[in-house]
Amino acid sequence: MSNNTFNACRRVDGFTLLEVMIALTIFASIAIVISGTTSQAADTLLTLENKTMASWVAENRLAEIRLSHETPKVGTTRDTVDMASREWQTLTTVISTSWPGVVRVTVDVSLESEPDYILVSLATIMGEHG
Repeated sequence: MSNNTFNACRRVDGFTLLEVMIALTIFASIAIVISGTTSQAADTLLTLENKTMASWVAENRLAEIRLSHETPKVGTTRDTVDMASREWQTLTTVISTSWPGVVRVTVDVSLESEPDYILVSLATIMGEHG
């Protein structure tokens, strides 16, 4: 058998450069998708945590108003609250209603660092205690 025939029949083991490049591209694409999904899940978890704590801040503010046993005065007040090592901004808005002695109280809560992004808004109706 000649040397040329032997080389033509010899089986080549391993991957070609093209196969390796395709495999790397596939693995890189999968890694990017997994990384993006993980990042999105972490962002969602943080948002849910912030909304839960913001609702506690709003509920606490409404409880404080109710426990004062006075009908709040019409107007707007802005306060800063510290809860769970975070600064929260509350915007309490009291507006009159068509019924005498009854007001609508709305508490909007946002992070102090993002005051324009309201996480939670709670409202209630309050009247004179009799």
